[in-house]
Amino acid sequence: MSLSAEGTVTSKGQVTIPKRIRDELGLSAGTKVEFVLDEDGTIRVRPKEPPLQRLRDVKERLAAHEVDIEKMRRESKDEWSSHLEADDT
Repeated sequence: MSLSAEGTVTSKGQVTIPKRIRDELGLSAGTKVEFVLDEDGTIRVRPKEPPLQRLRDVKERLAAHEVDIEKMRRESKDEWSSHLEADDT
């Protein structure tokens, strides 16, 4: 579903998020938001999640793509180990 609404930037750089957008995102007073500027100039606004929750979300998305996280962890550990061993010589 796509929603569109307009806002105006004030002289202080503030924009009020339209009510129907706030309602859809579950935003209330005091909710922290994150602005993401994409390469094409598009700005996305989303509720800011705590870092641990963001990591859980990434893990869930990876699980949906049948990525072997343990294999990635082992490969990463092996790669870092080889760099550390090279520094010891």
